[in-house]
Amino acid sequence: MFRVVEFLDNIEEYTEDEIMSMMQSIKSSVTYIHFWDNSTNYPLRMFKVVDKYKILQELFRDSDKFILWREVLNFPQELKFGLEIEASGLPLTEIQYIFSSGIVSDIMETVNIPSDIANAIVQNSDFEQEDEFSKWNFSKETAEDSSEASSPIMKNNLLDLNQIVAICTLLKALNARLNGGTGLHINIGADYLECNGRAVENLLKIWGECEELFFKMANPVGEVMRIAAKNMATPIKENIQEFFQEDGSVKLDTDEDMERFLYQIQARNRMKNIVEWERLGSEYNLDYAESDDDRFRIYRRYNDILKERGDSNSAVRMTSINFNHMKWNAEDAGRIEIRIFNSSLNPEIIFQDLVLVGKILEVSLKNAKDANYKGEQFEKIFLRNVTEAEKVNNLLELLFDRPEQREIFKNRWQSVRRKKNEYRKYISGTDTFIR
Repeated sequence: MFRVVEFLDNIEEYTEDEIMSMMQSIKSSVTYIHFWDNSTNYPLRMFKVVDKYKILQELFRDSDKFILWREVLNFPQELKFGLEIEASGLPLTEIQYIFSSGIVSDIMETVNIPSDIANAIVQNSDFEQEDEFSKWNFSKETAEDSSEASSPIMKNNLLDLNQIVAICTLLKALNARLNGGTGLHINIGADYLECNGRAVENLLKIWGECEELFFKMANPVGEVMRIAAKNMATPIKENIQEFFQEDGSVKLDTDEDMERFLYQIQARNRMKNIVEWERLGSEYNLDYAESDDDRFRIYRRYNDILKERGDSNSAVRMTSINFNHMKWNAEDAGRIEIRIFNSSLNPEIIFQDLVLVGKILEVSLKNAKDANYKGEQFEKIFLRNVTEAEKVNNLLELLFDRPEQREIFKNRWQSVRRKKNEYRKYISGTDTFIR
């Protein structure tokens, strides 16, 4: 402990990298309670000299600047969304302690988070709550030292976006890290689609034509898909293509309609993995299923088991786009989850990801209500006698009116498009462009 105290007493003499490396060593060698209880003033001094945590940069501190930024973001103002930000190197016990002890407010003040934004988070947070959508909810991830910060339901407004910046700042200040197992999930309120079946069909058509491109556009320039995405965000293009070959009309009026929809879109080509996930008995042996209806009946029995034990942790949800939480009625339409993004503690990257998701939903709805809305651009994304680069251009012209927005995602795609080994696992179904 003497070496720790000596280090903290002379912290100004060390570089940022040395400081954060030592902080990780401290947390590894002593309990988090011992560290915070006996060195309360030291962490605050530590954060003061680490400039990279001061990432607010006056970004949203006045409404005029926010209005300009919101125009740059340019995704639907009425779209409700929620984020699940995963991070490693940060046990849930540590987050709980700094909140319960009140240290969190000191940390936020030290890293220049304005008090109104800090209070909106501190006074509106909880831990390990199921289906909590009104507060920031912190929960434990699979790995012992990994945690997840789930946002309340948000909209494209000043306070909500500021809270995202603040949470990223706080997690980075606590030396949270990202790795091949950490993801960012974006949940969109399905009520935005107004229970319009054609809007869902449009969403599926866009996703089915361009899923592989979305994987390549999902992350900052040069950053490839995380290792865990193969299993946690499995591609479903094959299922979507088969869905449209058969019928392609979305009907979600009853519980059985919803179950069949989920089976067709997210489960059909993954049934063996889904059933094995639960280690069910011989009556669930797919080898004896002689038809697709037989497989669907097994899927329904699988769902019945989950309902009986009140389990919402279904393997069905582990696809690139997940409709498992969608309810599709006027009172509560539920949510649609996009699971393809790597986790990020950079607010600008998260906002870009939100723009991409928001524009996909916006185009899907507006074209459903008016077939002339971007009708020509919409038809062009179905051209398959085109190169991958041409497919990308057609997609980006459909989604974005502003050249600077198209450039963001084109640069992302360009930076990883030749990394064939990393992206081969995200290819399914029939190719939609010439390789």
